[in-house]
Amino acid sequence: MKTLVTGATGMVGRRVLTEFKRRGLPAVGASRTAERRLDWTDTSNWAEVLEGTTRMFVVTPVGTALGHRVAAFLERAAAIGVERVVVMSAMGTEHAPSDSDQRAAEFKAKELFERVTVLRPNWLFQDFTEGTFANLARSRNGRLELPVKRRTEIAFVDARDVAAVAVAALVDDHGGKEYTLTGPEAVTVGRVVRSTKGTDSPVWRFKPVDESRFYYRASDRGWSDRYIDTLNERFAAAVTGRAAETTDDVHAALGREPIPLGRFARESTL
Repeated sequence: MKTLVTGATGMVGRRVLTEFKRRGLPAVGASRTAERRLDWTDTSNWAEVLEGTTRMFVVTPVGTALGHRVAAFLERAAAIGVERVVVMSAMGTEHAPSDSDQRAAEFKAKELFERVTVLRPNWLFQDFTEGTFANLARSRNGRLELPVKRRTEIAFVDARDVAAVAVAALVDDHGGKEYTLTGPEAVTVGRVVRSTKGTDSPVWRFKPVDESRFYYRASDRGWSDRYIDTLNERFAAAVTGRAAETTDDVHAALGREPIPLGRFARESTL
């Protein structure tokens, strides 16, 4: 039984693929630069990408208007007999409009597959070392400018925990489960920045800005309007406290507590 891991070069997908290979389980990565080239805008090789797949980890790109392409890919997967699917979106997606990219992918997966697990992680700690926040800080000499307040708290989750839950759901039977994945506590962006100084994180300072300033900085990096708007929506939700909620879903899925900030900071140079 072969598992296909989409987003295989991303923060979570890469770790899912690594864990499958560590266990000696058959898995193949799919992305624009992975072992199997997967471009959501090019359907010509989808049959080749899906060949031999029985289980699948699917990440819907954020703010790209590609939800309908992901849905079509899921339909192809169902047609060839894929048995089990884990779909990753983001915390709060269950409240998004039904036609939004990630929500549409969730609905389509539930419609097509009997064994489907939905993962909705909060912002990742790894955003500070290899993701969105790191990319922004590198363009500003280490200063991270975000449209959140200094006291805004977020229950950041470690990408390793998200990947571990994805692997558990693919290897064991978590069909029908919907997990909102958070860390053990809500912390401010500033606290994470202070905790990760001297590690692999390029973020050295944090400065709150308004949405218009963030939009200007992000668009200057070539990010699309839709992507920036999606990020601003998530930041706005964080400001109102909706990203500060902690859940016990990591424990429910794995039988252990989620990785805290201190451990992430200690191990982020590994």
